Amino acid sequence: MLTVVGYYEHYNHHYEKDPVMAQRSSALRTRRMANLGENLRSWRKVQRLTAAMVAERAGINRTTLRAIEEGSGAVKMENLFAVLEVLGIDDAVTAATDPANDERGRVLLADGLPDRVRP
Repeated sequence: MLTVVGYYEHYNHHYEKDPVMAQRSSALRTRRMANLGENLRSWRKVQRLTAAMVAERAGINRTTLRAIEEGSGAVKMENLFAVLEVLGIDDAVTAATDPANDERGRVLLADGLPDRVRP
């Protein structure tokens, strides 16, 4: 089991030592965004929804949907979330980002959630 100190040593040390990790857009991040887009396209297709149907229901145009499905980093979070809602996976995605649903998050939450984070 992780401890708070173990978490920081294991997960945060590489950000301090490797300036490449702090880049705005890394190859790994780009690949992950593309994977997310592909997953959303798969969710759309398994539900037999056309791009036009999803775009209309989400209140966006097909160009924006295409950007989301291609993993573009330039889409608005509001538009991404609208697509998640249409696909019926918004609750699952929201739950996946809850620190209480992750071992590392629970370790950090056990130490208390600060009111403010300061350097």
